[in-house]
Amino acid sequence: MTKIFLTGATGYIGGQALHALTEEHPEYQVSALVRDSTKAGAVRSAFPPRARRRGRPGRRVGRVGRGVQGRRGSPLGGHGPSAQRAHDPRDSREATQEPTRYAVPGLPIRCDYPPAAIYPPRLTGPPAYWVQISGATALAAAELADESRVPGSPSDVVFDDLSGIGRIRDLIQAHPSRAVDNYVLSVAARDPQIHTALLLGPVIYGRGRGPVHQRSVQIPELARATLQRRRGLQVGRGLSRWGNVHVEDVGALVLRLVERAVAGTSAAEAWNLNGVYLLGVGEETFGAISHRVAAVAAQKGLIPDGDQVDELLGEEADTWLPHGTVLYGTNARGSAGRARRVLGWVPRHENGLDDEIPRAVDEEAEALGRVA
Repeated sequence: MTKIFLTGATGYIGGQALHALTEEHPEYQVSALVRDSTKAGAVRSAFPPRARRRGRPGRRVGRVGRGVQGRRGSPLGGHGPSAQRAHDPRDSREATQEPTRYAVPGLPIRCDYPPAAIYPPRLTGPPAYWVQISGATALAAAELADESRVPGSPSDVVFDDLSGIGRIRDLIQAHPSRAVDNYVLSVAARDPQIHTALLLGPVIYGRGRGPVHQRSVQIPELARATLQRRRGLQVGRGLSRWGNVHVEDVGALVLRLVERAVAGTSAAEAWNLNGVYLLGVGEETFGAISHRVAAVAAQKGLIPDGDQVDELLGEEADTWLPHGTVLYGTNARGSAGRARRVLGWVPRHENGLDDEIPRAVDEEAEALGRVA
């Protein structure tokens, strides 16, 4: 039986990954580590075991599947990239060691914190596979380290995960602040029993289908701030760019990697030092996105003027937008070809922002008690 250990199941991206895995492969046994008992219950309720189908004589009995075991635990101490120890080591050991003992290995899917506490120090038997969902701020590491740089400025630097994958690894390794990403790369280089894949997510949008958090951050928060201020806003000149991808396409990519791992036919170019994936399908400046949000809000009568977009910097930008100077003021540009070529990943939402921005404005207006 395929056993998967999942963290981040109650989050936006991890929840989508959980949905994709259980929908496509109800035969997988998933253990989801959750730090809150109420949320653990929500996971179990959203993904109950399907009833066993009774077969006619001479036919195989249908599988019991899709059940997700929500385990309560505190896998890591603290809430930052330096956290490396478990609050209670029994939580992580009991939740993770069992899946990694089987012939078809467990596949931990990490979404935020370093995994030092969840891996046994030595693995025996078949390799384990580890998918780490990280963020495109890795591509902005040099900008973030440059104190002279003005947020919202443009960049001509475009990373390529096919011909330039070594350049991406070098960038990450040159910045120790990328603790999680560097840990993944170190495991990839030194431990032949663990096959890793590092996914660097750009602006991820769309309503997720996980059991708890289904809202993304960047576009909804931009819509919320625009409605609250009754004016558009952007960080600096708004010329910085990130790629973007729909959350369903991210879930589909995770599913592709899991299927490769389970099949045991994964090519070397899919994992470890070759397993670094960019996910951007489209790309726009944050200023262009801000103007589109303001225009849609004005068209719906939610703000008076869709042409008014203020330039914010420093503390003001970070007050109105979560980590505004980082998440809206840096550049994370990339050519995402590896997943397409190596895994056959075909994104379905090529022009999704056309639909996402009106949806996000409507949703944030409702949350704020505004009538569109």
